[in-house]
Order: sequence, then structure tokens, then C-alpha cells
Amino acid sequence: MRLTVRTLLAWMDGLLSPEDQTALGEKVQASGVAPALVERVRDVIVRPTLSAPPPTGRGLADDPNTAAEFLDNALAADRLEAFERVCVESDIHLADVAACHHLLAEVAREPGAIEPVSAARRRQLLEMATRRLDPIEAVALAVSSSGRDSTRAGTAKALSPGRSQGRRAPWAAWASAATALILLGVLAGFFVWSLTRGTKQPVKPQELAAAPVEPPRKPVEVPAAAPPPASAVEPPAEEAEETAAIEPAAPPPGDAPAQDGPPAPPDVEALSAAASEPSPQQAFPAAIAPPEPAATPALGDQRVPSGDAMAIVAAPAAADPAAADSALAAASIPAAVPDGAPADGGAGQGGESAAKLREGGLLLHRGEVDGAAAWLLLPADAPLADREELIAPPWCHPVFSLGGVTIRLEPGSMAVVTHDADMTPRVEIVFGRAVVSAAAADARIGVMAGRLRGVISGVMRQPAGIEVLFDRDPGGASAPSRRAVIHAGATEKVWQQAAAGGDWTPLAGLPPEVLLAPRAAIAWDDRDPAAATLVPPTAEPAWMRFPAGGDRIERSAARTLADTLAASPATGVDEPLRRLATDRRSENRMIAAATLALLGDYRELVALLAAERPLSLSETQWTTLEQMAVPLAIARGENSAAALAAAFREGGPQGKGDTLMACARGFSDDELAAGGDALLVESLGDGSLAVRRYAIRRLVEIVQPDEKHRSTYRADRPDMLRDDGIAWWKTQLEQGRIRRGGEPPAAAPATPQDRDDE
Repeated sequence: MRLTVRTLLAWMDGLLSPEDQTALGEKVQASGVAPALVERVRDVIVRPTLSAPPPTGRGLADDPNTAAEFLDNALAADRLEAFERVCVESDIHLADVAACHHLLAEVAREPGAIEPVSAARRRQLLEMATRRLDPIEAVALAVSSSGRDSTRAGTAKALSPGRSQGRRAPWAAWASAATALILLGVLAGFFVWSLTRGTKQPVKPQELAAAPVEPPRKPVEVPAAAPPPASAVEPPAEEAEETAAIEPAAPPPGDAPAQDGPPAPPDVEALSAAASEPSPQQAFPAAIAPPEPAATPALGDQRVPSGDAMAIVAAPAAADPAAADSALAAASIPAAVPDGAPADGGAGQGGESAAKLREGGLLLHRGEVDGAAAWLLLPADAPLADREELIAPPWCHPVFSLGGVTIRLEPGSMAVVTHDADMTPRVEIVFGRAVVSAAAADARIGVMAGRLRGVISGVMRQPAGIEVLFDRDPGGASAPSRRAVIHAGATEKVWQQAAAGGDWTPLAGLPPEVLLAPRAAIAWDDRDPAAATLVPPTAEPAWMRFPAGGDRIERSAARTLADTLAASPATGVDEPLRRLATDRRSENRMIAAATLALLGDYRELVALLAAERPLSLSETQWTTLEQMAVPLAIARGENSAAALAAAFREGGPQGKGDTLMACARGFSDDELAAGGDALLVESLGDGSLAVRRYAIRRLVEIVQPDEKHRSTYRADRPDMLRDDGIAWWKTQLEQGRIRRGGEPPAAAPATPQDRDDE
């Protein structure tokens, strides 16, 4: 049995035979992806802020019939892989099918739960209800009940005077019934109209005839209410935006731009006036030029047997990797050249550089206010300066053009964009991730990521990915290490080592020019700063694929952030962000506090993390905010970590600032043995909600208990409901199991003196 989304859900709901249950459980444990997906399923089903696909949606992802066929194992094989990919990448669709599957599993185990109600019982329930309802509501209830006799009886009962209501005149009862029937007719007509609206006239013929034909490499700016372009295979980005969810991956920590020579600890202050962070959210342009036929490998038979779906594990190593690459290319972000770029794509010619942001897009850039450096909102379509420092705030995917190159920054990323002497556009990723592409056949994109410095060229219609991440071991003495990766994407790319200027030594392990196979990569780590390595083809990172739009609540917060900053575009973003950090909606407070943290101000972040009831965040919201902001603040450099520690001491619970900072950093094995384990267990009973949340989170990360013991303690429960969980963790402490792996420390060998004492 293959490990697929359907089989994983069946395994989680216990619907398989004992043999299959055991076999699939072993596959889940051996998979590098399935355990994380299991945790996601458990989280999204109970996440209160997660919306649901619209019941009248269309397209593969949103049509309810698609989900029903998938759950019924009747989805056509040629659509099954694509739908499972949607579920893996979208929290909304994953929660939809997982919750429905769980309910169906319960029904399968308890078939009596859906036994039909007898006519007599329906009449009895109807009579009980009508004694408590107004006539109009009673008529609607009566009409909805099944059976002609029960409908007539229910209607008559609804129109008759109830004992507790007093007697009404017959004309009033008939008027109520007529009103109910008219309302039902209006609703039925609206329903029919909504079903036929999109199929009768999706696009007016005269509009198609009058529409100018644009070059295929130029994206089509899709208005909010416009029909989808004829070339689009998927629903418009606006529709997809209403239903899909972003993976809330925490932005990779990072603080300082790459430097030559031995790596120094990255620091927010070392970025001169540029070391700030990412900006807003918006997806890639909705319509995109198809990849060049000659550059895309031929697509083999991608169908799978009926009832067998896309494996959760990364795409299997096929004998023909080109076929797998082309399948992934279909889900990747095709390149798009922004409007206004030269016909040749602008590569090497200094094409237009502008913030071509879609509606709601948000991008911050370094500017000046009254002669002082400040972060400002970059307006849509604003021209970019010769050198720009840019930040993408949380939950924002801004897309902009740079000399004919399209660049999408991932949330929580910082980039510096310039041009080389020959006008080749260049992007430096200080930290975070970016996706770059271009439509011109001769497009060249300069890249700086750590000490990876050079030019990417080749088939740029399919994007390349760039990321700069920070690794850091737990503990107060742990220093972050920086690593950079350049992903070729779905098509081959050419990487040429070249400096943008100044002294620079080519990296060992790479030739001056290397051809990257599809889905291959180049990696660099500052623990070996003079060398780089070629990474064989692997699964394309999920963040490089076309973003579906994200969770509805997160998108709403991003729009609110954009509107708030647009109200005072010339005064800097600090004050508007502080005002938004006190908004009544928790998601607005979260995005404002996390954005301020990217700019180096941690006061609102700490205030929100340390808030007590009723102003505190939910467990899921608290964890999301902490992951978005705190790891990056600690890893960016000594100055940012010191600023965060000061904010914990000044804005956290009185006297608990150092404890919070220690929990935020984590504990090394030596620190656990020196009393860190006792501190964590003791903090489970602390009076501060933030301290309790940090303590249980670190304990779970260290010990990795099973689900039963993991759920015995919740930091936001009342004192009495936390006692059993605290008692269990105290037992682990006494047995010396607060260690990574849950094993007690090895006993020291007995000495001769010990044996004599015995």
C-alpha cells in the first residue's frame, strides 16, 4: 500500500486492516514528510481561525464534487495527483478533506448515527419545535421536513395558534405563510442564478474581440472583478486567494549581508542602515507565459492507477528524471515579465525596475523622513532607485520587476537590489527567500547569497529559488551559522561565479561555470566559507511553487496592514504599526508586532506574547507569532538578540524577563544537566501564561513524548486542570528524562571504591 493522502487519512482514522495499519504506520515513521503532515492535519482540523472552501466553488481545488469524489475514492486518476498536491500545500483544503474523512470514519464505525428518522418521530420533533418558533420559522421548518403528510401536518401546525402564543387571526397566519413562500422563491431564484452566472457568459465576445493581443512574456494584470484570461489554466488568483492557505513557515533567521573573508557573526547593526526585514504579501501575476516548448522535457504518462494517489514522500526517483521535472514544472511559478519591460525582457539592458505589486501587495523600502533614515511603504508601480533595500512583512508575497526580471520575496525576507556595471539586474538576499524568473531567452540575473556570488542564466521562464537561512543549536552560548542555497527549479540553469565588484575569491568545489540539472542546487555554509557544493536533484521546495493566496484571515490582516500604512505614506511605518498593534483583531495585532520586530523594535512583540487573558492570543496564534519573529531576532546578531532580551525584561512579566529569554534561546544538553530541566518543569506552574507556554514548548521539543502525554498539559488551562500534566513532567525530571531523546543520562562506571563501599 502506497503512502498517499487518502491512505494517510485512513491510517489516522483507523479504517485499515490490522496488517495494513501496521505496515502503513512503519512507512509513516520512515518518511521524512509524513510525520509533519500528520501534525498539520491534527492542527488544521481544530484551528479556529481557518476558513473553508466555498460551497459553490469551481475548479479542481474548490469544487465540492472533487472533494467528494476524492473521499469516495472515485476521483479520476488524471486529477488525483493534482488534487492531493492541493491538499498538501493548502491548510484550508487539507482541513476540509481531513475533517470530512474523520466524520465519515465515525459514521462507518457507528452506522446507527445516520439512521433515518421515522415519520412519527419527525412529526413529534416538528410539533415540539413549532411551539417555540414564530410562524415564519415554523413554515420553513415544516417545508424542509421530508414526506408529503409530514409537510402538510407541520404547515397546519405552524399556522395554528400555540398555547403559549395566544390566538392569532387567520389572515395573519396566511400572511406569514405567504411571506415565507415568497422568501423561499427568492432564495431559489438567486441560487439558480448563481449557478448559471459563470457558465452562460464567462467573457463577453465583444470584449474578447476588442482585447489587444499582448506578447506572451508579459503578465496580464487581472482586475478584481474581471473574468479570467483565456490562457489561464487555473482559476484567477483572486478566486484562489479566497480558498487556499499558506504554509506558515517561519522566516529563516538572518541579519547581515554577505561579507568576504572569514564569516563574522551576523548582526542587525552591521547592515549599515539597511539591515531591516521583509514586506507585504501578494502572489505572482495571475496570467503567465507558458514555458518554451523546446526547453521543457516531454511529459510522459502521468496517470496513476485508480485508487492510488500521489505519494506524500518526495517525488520518487524515476528512471527518467525529466518526466518528474516536467510534472513539477506544472506546479511551479512560470515566469512573468512585468508590464512596461522592454520587448527583449530587459535582461542586460536595464529594463524598467518598478514595484509592480498586485492589489494588496506590500513592500517596505529604506528611505528618509526629515533627513533621517526610515522604513517607508513602497507604492505600487513606484520606480526603484539604483539601490534599494526591501523587506516583505509577514503573510505578504510582494512581486516586483527589476530590469526585466520578476522577483517574488517570501514573507519575512530582506533583499538588496542593484544593477551591475553592464546593467545586469542583481539581487542580494540578506535573509529569507526569493523566487526569480524572466521571459527573455537571454535573461541573466546577478545573485548574492552568503558567499555565493555570480550570475544565473538559462531557461529562466521557469523560476530559480534563492534562500539564506540561519542554523542555530539550542542554548545561550550557541552562535548562528549561515547557509545559502540556489535552486535551479524545474528547468536547467547555468551558474557562473562572478563578483559584483571588489576583491572576491571564487569558491572551491565549483568550476567557474556549471550547468545545473533541473531541481539541482548549489549550497554554501559559513562553517566552510571558502567552498560550495553541488546538490543532486531533489524535490523542488514547496515555497517555490505558485502561492495560492494564503489563509483568509492572514490575507485580511495583510490588507489591513497595507491600508494602514498607505494612509500615511511619507511619515514612516513605525507609528502606524504601533497603532495597529493595539487593534481589536488579534491577527492585525500579530502582523503589526511581527513587522515591527523585523524592523528591530521588539516592544509590541513582547507585549503581545506576554499578554494575559482576556487579551492573550490562542495557543496556535501565540506559536505562529513566536515562530515568525523570535528565532530570527535571536539569530540575526548580537545587537538584535540583546534588544529582544531588553524588551523581555522591560515589557514581560515582572522579574521573568531573563527566564523568557532563556526559554526563547532554548537549552543545550549541558544547560539541561546544570539545572535547565528543573527550571522548565518548575515554570509549568508559573503565574505567567507566556512562561508556561515557553516551558511546555521547550519540554516537548526536548523529550518528544507521545500524543497522550503531550496533551495532558495545556498552558492556558486553569490551575486544577494542569496538575496531572505537571505531575507527569515532574516524574520525567526525577527519572532524568528531560534530555533529548527522552533517555536518562548514562550512569558513570563504578569505581573500585564504590564497589568496596557496597
